[in-house]
Amino acid sequence: MAPIISFVGYHNSGKTTLILSIIKKIMNKGISVGVIKHDPKGKAIIDEGIKDSARFYKAGVDKVAIISANFAAIKIRGDQRLEKVAELIENVDIIIAEGFKSNNLIPKIWVEKDDNEEANLNDISPIIAVIGKQRYDGRRVGRKYPYYNRDQISDITDFILESLSNSIELKV
Repeated sequence: MAPIISFVGYHNSGKTTLILSIIKKIMNKGISVGVIKHDPKGKAIIDEGIKDSARFYKAGVDKVAIISANFAAIKIRGDQRLEKVAELIENVDIIIAEGFKSNNLIPKIWVEKDDNEEANLNDISPIIAVIGKQRYDGRRVGRKYPYYNRDQISDITDFILESLSNSIELKV
């Protein structure tokens, strides 16, 4: 299984926008990426209407897959763990997750929502870096984590790849 790193933070903190920028940088280095998005409130929709795959799922089957010329999707019934779903994502060098604050097995990067945020990061483990809107180089005063401004995409990407370098075969 590919190594996983997750971006966590409050709702509307800019996690998805940040991840999209980082993914682009990683892929430009020839490294393949998979993404897993956490949906704790169950609002994500994959064919919930009247299409055939939705009808099969509503009939009670445990797993439904749809394969087209350009993509495939699998919907699995029941509570799924990040690691279990990550095993399904094969042939990628790294998996970037969004969310999964309570999973203590994967390294996390906290994304601050605003400059005045006072999050208790002691309750979230393991945090390996913080990304915010303030301008700091290296370490933020009062924090034990490396701090990056959200526009330091190259530096953040390099930090991620260095942090996971023992787990991934870099093609750079």
